[in-house]
Amino acid sequence: MNRTERHNLVLRLNNCLETILELEQELEKLDLNRNFLEELELLKDFMQKVEKVQVSEDDVQRIETATGSFLKELKEPLSQLDSSNKLFMRLQ
Repeated sequence: MNRTERHNLVLRLNNCLETILELEQELEKLDLNRNFLEELELLKDFMQKVEKVQVSEDDVQRIETATGSFLKELKEPLSQLDSSNKLFMRLQ
């Protein structure tokens, strides 16, 4: 894998992580398990190290699929929040 391909994979991975983290404030408004919110903190820590992580196209595709599934699962609960409607529309 050349440098450009690796860079593109890292960008795609970063995009998934940033998409999830952009929802943090909205997610805090939902009555979620505290462990889930703690996982968001771990995700932030991971983002600082993502450049050093070795990922393949398959890895990134799985993460992109999981991110899409996660967003679908959140669609209903977030649609109940006034401010999330605009945010969720932007994420689609």
